[in-house]
Amino acid sequence: MNNGAPKQEEVQTWVLTWQKKLYRWSVENRTRTYPDLYNLIHDPRTLQVAWQHLRANQGSKTAGIDGETRYRVETRLGVDRFLWKLHEELKTGTYRPQPVREKGIPKKSGKTRYLGIPTLRDRVVQQAMRMVMEPIFEAGFYTSSYGYRPKRRAQDAIGEIYHFTVPKSGYEWVVEGDIRGCFENVDHNLLLREIQRRITDRKILRLVTLILKAGVMTELGSYRKTITGTPQGGIASPLLANVYLSILDRHYEARWQAMSRYPGLRQHLRRKGMATYRLVRFADDFVLLVKGTKEQAEALKQETADFLRMELRMELSLEKTRVTNVREGFNFLGHRIILRQNSTRNDDVLLTLPSKPSLQAVKERIKAMTSRGTTSQSLEQILAQLNPVLRGWSYYFRFDAAKRTLAYLDYYAWRRVLIWMRKKHPTRGIRNLQRKYFPDWQFHEGKQTLFRPSKVTVERYLYRGARIPNPWTDRRPDNGPPEWSEPQRLEKLENHCSR
Repeated sequence: MNNGAPKQEEVQTWVLTWQKKLYRWSVENRTRTYPDLYNLIHDPRTLQVAWQHLRANQGSKTAGIDGETRYRVETRLGVDRFLWKLHEELKTGTYRPQPVREKGIPKKSGKTRYLGIPTLRDRVVQQAMRMVMEPIFEAGFYTSSYGYRPKRRAQDAIGEIYHFTVPKSGYEWVVEGDIRGCFENVDHNLLLREIQRRITDRKILRLVTLILKAGVMTELGSYRKTITGTPQGGIASPLLANVYLSILDRHYEARWQAMSRYPGLRQHLRRKGMATYRLVRFADDFVLLVKGTKEQAEALKQETADFLRMELRMELSLEKTRVTNVREGFNFLGHRIILRQNSTRNDDVLLTLPSKPSLQAVKERIKAMTSRGTTSQSLEQILAQLNPVLRGWSYYFRFDAAKRTLAYLDYYAWRRVLIWMRKKHPTRGIRNLQRKYFPDWQFHEGKQTLFRPSKVTVERYLYRGARIPNPWTDRRPDNGPPEWSEPQRLEKLENHCSR
């Protein structure tokens, strides 16, 4: 591994080649199983690419219970030596993951979310395992699932919800679902059973079991066994959670396909007084879009709760799960989706807006960055901290009807910087500060200029549906026009994409 090692570009090409093959084989035969993949995980080239992925992540600076960081590996141990030792342990079967380090993060509700931080070596192994497993399972995941999947964004989930809840589609009732402690309550036996549907390699199954059973080192220093759950914070956890929750996706996808066997069937079912419904899931948050009555939506809510309890051994969060009409509005992934009357045209229009909690959260971050305790820093340092927050929030919500909200955020950030300047220089007058720091009413110092959210272009996000590409497709599937005129055409497009 030290002498004559291949170039990074060649190694990445090699890994991408077999990933594309695994994905293509899995799409062509959706019942195909893979009994021999473990050699790809412990291959030095796979570990080398896994290390590069990890190195590009800010999380590589965070240590697990062994205290190892990327800096120490690169400067003292040596990356080649570190990866080669890991390769030998995996190859000989002597690899044993260490317990994850527990880290509590306070939530606004007053509760605490606990993350599990694996050691650096365990993160490399999880990344290598994910690189092998993800193309296989991605081929079988459903189009209504969006969270923690490559090339899929929160805007895609919002786009599908918008597509089904616009007045012409008529899905007016929404079951807002939230699974209580999703990552903590994943049943290991059920998860392994789902993995075995595609991967039968015993060594990989054993590796997954070792990772799941590694245990947790609590903040108080005590060891706790992990009987259920996947550590929230582990690299492989999002993929494993998606594999597990695909049971729920499969249940509702089968219902959707049954309601869409031929054009006009859903309309016929509704004329008979039956409801039609569509599940949209983003990780452990989901909505069930219902075209029918409120009583039917309530019945589907109870049916979903029963299914989760019996089939996945999970519970719905009662305080977060409710049935809402689109005219009342509901929040999902930080967005507010609501149907309002257009006074100018005397008809209904569906709007997606930044939710009030999302706006309040970014305001609190801006306020904390410009508090009196930060006046020891320079204006350039403050702007360097503010700009990524403003830019990220603005670009995330730029596909909403957010022009007024972005203008308000622009004003709020500008005003907070001005208040910060007055606190930093209490003896200077406003005119003096303006001449030095914002002569053109734009705060700037050095290479930093305050980002202006009001300058961000607001536009409607293009609903991509089943046409979303992934890293292992050479080109986008040709699914016809960019927009669908009716929701019922989604089934045909999905079938065409899966061929």
